[in-house]
Amino acid sequence: MVFPGYFRKLMGWCPMKDALREERQEDGFRSFGLETGSFQQGASPTDLSKSKTLKMYVRLSRGEGIGKIIFPALIASFVLGVYSPADSFLSILSALIPYIALLFLVIYHRTSVELTPEKVVILRPLLRPLEIRKEDIVQTSIKKNESHSLRWPFRLLYIAVVLPHAIEWIARALQNLEGPAPAPAKFSLFLVQLWGIAFLLVLYYNFELLASYQHALKVATSSKMTMWFYIREPEELAISLKK
Repeated sequence: MVFPGYFRKLMGWCPMKDALREERQEDGFRSFGLETGSFQQGASPTDLSKSKTLKMYVRLSRGEGIGKIIFPALIASFVLGVYSPADSFLSILSALIPYIALLFLVIYHRTSVELTPEKVVILRPLLRPLEIRKEDIVQTSIKKNESHSLRWPFRLLYIAVVLPHAIEWIARALQNLEGPAPAPAKFSLFLVQLWGIAFLLVLYYNFELLASYQHALKVATSSKMTMWFYIREPEELAISLKK
């Protein structure tokens, strides 16, 4: 709330100022910062007495996975490309389908977690929510994030290996645009040749999202499902899941 200048001066000597500030913090929306992964003012999962939605990254042992997203898209793209005329819009559409799958992978980890006194609801983009009752949680443990330990070797690998090949692939794809083939055919071929680069960039993007966290909260359920919650303070979330 923005106060006029004279009202701020009046509040400067008010003995209730600190109490009002604390009350506003307690009544504010508590959530994890998606970019920083830390709690906002006054936020703590241990204080949750009703439903709260927290933004964090969640990885599941049983989920769609990269293979279940990419392979169907590649098969659909191949089938459509085989039966599409080279000079038609369908040939371009067949080349765009794998990029739609990559877009899904980009938002794959943009999850939110709703905590209630009885259950945990994982809200996933484009997928139905996944509900886990707290009574079904059999074990919680804080594990070291291996991606965090491997982040610099992985970065150097991309710079030393992937980047030179990416430049070569882009130059080759641009040369093919100068051929005598119909425009739709040339453009679809251009997309196909650059898809490998886009796929590697998406993998690197998802890796960096999780690599910034030193630890992850591992949660095992009675249904043999395992989940990893990536947050700055996994101890706080572990306490709230046991309540």
